[in-house]
Amino acid sequence: MLNSLYYRLTSEAYDVPAVLVELVLIGLCVNWCAGVLQGTRGTRPLRGVLVILVGTTLVVRVLTAQFEWVRLDLLYSYVLYALAFIALVVFQPELRRAVIRVGEVRLRHRGGPQGQAQVIAALVKSAGYLSRNRYGALIAIQRSVDLTGWAENGTLLRAEVSANLLNTIFYPGSPLHDLGAIVRDTKVIAANCQFPSAESDEVDIALGSRHLAAVGMSYETDALVLVVSEETGVISLADNGRLTRFLSLDDLSEELTRRLSPQPAAGSPRSVARRPAGSAWRPLRRLLFVVPLTLVIWYVADQATSATDTCSVELRIRSEDPASEVEVIGQPLIFDATFGGPGRAIDRLRTAAAKQPLAVTHVLPRAYEARPEAYAVSTREEVRKIVESSRQVAERGLTVVNVGLASFSFVVHARVAVILPVDVRSEGGPVRIALERVEPAQVEVDVRRSDLRNLEAQGAIYAVLGRQLEGLAPGDVRTFTGVNLAHPVGLKGAAKITPDRADVTVRVVAQPRLIKNVVVGLFVSPDVADRYEVQKKDLKEWRIDVEVQVDEAVFEAPASFDIRALVLVTADLLPPADLSAEEQTRTLPVIFLPPKGASVVGSRTVQVVLVPRAGGSP
Repeated sequence: MLNSLYYRLTSEAYDVPAVLVELVLIGLCVNWCAGVLQGTRGTRPLRGVLVILVGTTLVVRVLTAQFEWVRLDLLYSYVLYALAFIALVVFQPELRRAVIRVGEVRLRHRGGPQGQAQVIAALVKSAGYLSRNRYGALIAIQRSVDLTGWAENGTLLRAEVSANLLNTIFYPGSPLHDLGAIVRDTKVIAANCQFPSAESDEVDIALGSRHLAAVGMSYETDALVLVVSEETGVISLADNGRLTRFLSLDDLSEELTRRLSPQPAAGSPRSVARRPAGSAWRPLRRLLFVVPLTLVIWYVADQATSATDTCSVELRIRSEDPASEVEVIGQPLIFDATFGGPGRAIDRLRTAAAKQPLAVTHVLPRAYEARPEAYAVSTREEVRKIVESSRQVAERGLTVVNVGLASFSFVVHARVAVILPVDVRSEGGPVRIALERVEPAQVEVDVRRSDLRNLEAQGAIYAVLGRQLEGLAPGDVRTFTGVNLAHPVGLKGAAKITPDRADVTVRVVAQPRLIKNVVVGLFVSPDVADRYEVQKKDLKEWRIDVEVQVDEAVFEAPASFDIRALVLVTADLLPPADLSAEEQTRTLPVIFLPPKGASVVGSRTVQVVLVPRAGGSP
């Protein structure tokens, strides 16, 4: 998030002075909202909401950026809408009070020191009367936090403060004696007001509901709350969530004077002398709250604005029909494209395409049938629509502004599946093997229809063994698991082998032995000799080197052994008798007669020429 924020602030698309003005305006609004909520019961819910919101946002953004969990990001956007609606319900009193405060225009200053002394005197006198007669009382004295919201749920009076008025309000027979009264400046604003109650574990369990309400009111606001016990007549003061009990009238007068005294002007000697040690922390704490929240709000608003960016795209074409394959004619479809969309989506696009082209897949409908002719996309607008309709672009919420590819063509090939046996082939060494077992014995090979004849001509799919055979001795039996099956050769398209691995068991046979200069003998049947003279076409073919596979005992025998090679020319090679005699060339296999315990590796052929004899019998 910080990297993308830095990228945008340093790019040419952003006017830095305008951004600074936006930040200042947002910061002023956040600071005003913080001032409205400070000291109210909405402060703690606001902190909880902000912690949840910031924490959830960071988690969702990280997971979305790392793993592209688009659905999680989509659900989170709906949660934000729901959270906004919940905030309207939870902070309804605070929002209402904020609107009222906007419309407040104070034409008079609050009561000065003389008016405050009169209020304190009336409160002390009334508290003495109520305490002596054990009449319960609950009076909240407003300081910096507005108590209008609490006053509105009671009976509005707006009467000048006097001891007689307070005594009358809390007289047991009075309709207003229940609940609490609110004093602001020199007036009793309202009576019969419901105060917020503190939790029972925050005060002495022996105290009643008045004391709980006094502690709750002083805890959620900065009001100073005077409470008189109905049972004992004890006078108490609640301030900042703490209850001071068993006050005498002199103590009450002193506490009220001290706690309600106006704040001296900032910077004055009296202000410096009486300022609490932690007061310097308050503006700093407000700043630590306002600045990060301002940046987050600006970032979210910036993400919602539209932006554009150009990146490299690789377009891949595939068919919706699994029995078809699409071949793009020419080079791979890699080109530049310009995208537009929300700033956050553009940031994610920029990250995805930073190291390699953005892979975009277009799925052809089944209407594109396999045929030898090529399909053509001939306009830039068609290419743009193809890229824009792809899943990779649509899920990001992007639009395609322009593309750098004007046209391309492709061919749709039909694919077929055939079953072929699995054989084993060794490479890279003199070790000879014999196949004992292969699993599976057959595999399914999926190829283009045009490659089917070439594939069937190969006859099998090979499991190739190379270095695995090193170190094995004749007679060893070894099982190899997960041997890769070799791709068929000579195919124009890709072949898909299922499964693509096999388990192979082979036996190592003895090493071969090379017998050099073996003379091939020629044996001609009398029937052939009567009609044709048999001639050797190439004399070099009749002296060959023969590779023989022998058992270990024969191989190690000190005496040499002979191998015979011959070619038989029999009557079945002659043309029919009703045809005229003419010169004939025949390719004949060499027959080997090895000694016991040996076998010839491979096969050989030679060529002979049948020359008609003059006057030969039919």
